[in-house]
Amino acid sequence: MLEDGVAPALIENAAKFAGFPVGPLAVSDEVTLSLQQAILKQQEIDGIPIRFRIHAGRAVIDRMVEEIKRPGRRAGGGFYDYPASGPKRLWAGLATAFPKAAKQPSVDELKLRFLTIMALESARCFEDGIVAAPSDADIASVLGIGYPTWTGGTLSYIDTLGVKTFVKNCEELVERYGDRFSVPAGLRERARAGVAFYGEHETSKLEAVSE
Repeated sequence: MLEDGVAPALIENAAKFAGFPVGPLAVSDEVTLSLQQAILKQQEIDGIPIRFRIHAGRAVIDRMVEEIKRPGRRAGGGFYDYPASGPKRLWAGLATAFPKAAKQPSVDELKLRFLTIMALESARCFEDGIVAAPSDADIASVLGIGYPTWTGGTLSYIDTLGVKTFVKNCEELVERYGDRFSVPAGLRERARAGVAFYGEHETSKLEAVSE
């Protein structure tokens, strides 16, 4: 979003309005941008398949660490300043480092981006067999990565929204923000057939019991 020219305060507030406990820039500072950069480099060293690697935001991370020298809170500052006598605040230099676009997106559009990308990744994990059950994805997303509790979790969010509607949202986001919002074949087929994650899961459990 910073690469897109979205105002830092708008990014952070939109995430909170979506139900996340803190904004992504604050989270990045806490875990440190240098750690994120090290993970990205290790993906290349280990030969992780391209489709599993993180690409969005890479330029921002590299620039913050290598050029601007603000790798996170542990180093004294990142996207935020951490004054000794007061609460943290967004670093004023972000306005120069990542200039704002003339036209800013709506809060609703940013909320949709936050909620969609995480839910989409969970759907891919489920399709690839990395996640065994929808409930595993839901619990992990809420307790592990702070996905908004009001959704019930990433796959519950898709079910609540409706798989067809979710896929439609993804298709529109692909046009605006690229292939990271592309819908995997299994999710597209699920939308075509009108099969919810929990609908399928509960049916399979009932069939197992009857057998």
